[in-house]
Amino acid sequence: MRRLLIAVAAVLATVLLSTSAQAGPATGAAADLDARPLDRTVWLCRPGLVNNPCGQDSEGMPQSAGPELVTRYPSGGTRLLDTTRLAAGGSGKREPFTITEEPPVDCFYAYPTVDLLPNPPLQTGSRPPVPQDVHQAVTLMQTARFAGLCRMFVPAYRQVPLPALLAGIVAGSGADLTTATMDIRDAWDDYWAHDNRDPQTGERRGVVILGHSQGTAVAAALMRERVDEHPEVRRQLVAAVLLGGNIEVPEGRDAGGGSDPASTFQHIPACRRPAGAPMPTGCVVSYATYSLPGGSLPAVIGRTASPGHRVVCVNPAALLRGEAAGARVPLDLYLPTRRLVGGNALLPNGPLAVPLNGYQLPNLPTGFARHTDALTGECTHATDGSVSADWLQVSGDLSHFPASAPAGLTGLHAMDFNVAQGDLIALATAQTRAWLDRRNP
Repeated sequence: MRRLLIAVAAVLATVLLSTSAQAGPATGAAADLDARPLDRTVWLCRPGLVNNPCGQDSEGMPQSAGPELVTRYPSGGTRLLDTTRLAAGGSGKREPFTITEEPPVDCFYAYPTVDLLPNPPLQTGSRPPVPQDVHQAVTLMQTARFAGLCRMFVPAYRQVPLPALLAGIVAGSGADLTTATMDIRDAWDDYWAHDNRDPQTGERRGVVILGHSQGTAVAAALMRERVDEHPEVRRQLVAAVLLGGNIEVPEGRDAGGGSDPASTFQHIPACRRPAGAPMPTGCVVSYATYSLPGGSLPAVIGRTASPGHRVVCVNPAALLRGEAAGARVPLDLYLPTRRLVGGNALLPNGPLAVPLNGYQLPNLPTGFARHTDALTGECTHATDGSVSADWLQVSGDLSHFPASAPAGLTGLHAMDFNVAQGDLIALATAQTRAWLDRRNP
């Protein structure tokens, strides 16, 4: 019975993920008209927070003794971010995750749809959300390893949960992300006002904005309001990694240019790197992951019907290597383990049982299983005349994923960050280095 309930919830969650990935702030049947701004930001992770779930002190160094970063669940369980690097033959080597220098920039992350019920249960007034294990589990899975580069800022927010989304679908109005966007925007304002300036130099710090699925939608809305139209803020943007949602640009261009309402951003471009060009900064990496048979288009994410527009696909591994945008290159896969997500014999995928339904996570003593030779990826474009689609097409050893996932409704949506996590972190590190060099020539 438990497995049946999880399977049914997973189907509904797939609808939630696929719809919220493309939704934007709107009003409709799913609207929460009684919600007001929070009295204060509810931080899941913030440097210096007492018992910070991301394990960082105010400078971004480990709160615990020693260089290892000990992360925590709100319920009290602890996790390490070490990796088991697995060779093609199956042998494994442990790779410790340590921090020995203060992170030079910040990361601001909006996590994806994981609330199956409203949080708080009654979303009226300024009732705050409560950080839960599921929020920390997805943060650990997707972005915690950025902590070697960034001080991690992760706000809890009142996201659109499954029942509200389904009500919107029934009413034909779609998802209303007004409250979710408000919370993420206000958390950004809090961060920008109180945390972005270096306490010693007084200078603004660089920031990497991260988002996935519903988190991508609300992070993109935040960036439109607070970053895109403000040159002084854009200067601090090292990069944005907005995965599992649609970032749209005009055909043949990387941003709207100031007068294209169908484009997600007018001034923040997609990350491109012509042959011989330096590493780009202040730009967006975005993709949705599928493994589709020839002639097929993604069913949900990665599609646009806006005439003259494309959905952004940036392969971080190709960008990092200086390869052509459509080159097929190896991907650095980091699979979360059962230990990382707090799984057990009854619920192997722990609090992520519904989002990761069907996934058999490695049962290892480390937080991740790393495979550097399992997958390759290439950005692919196709059209059927009325719809244009762009996505990250992966191939190779797909046995790490449920058989139905790669070509399914939302593809490898749940693993968008993980299929190329090593590349994403290496790219952000290179972009940070380039950003710092340009700021301090």
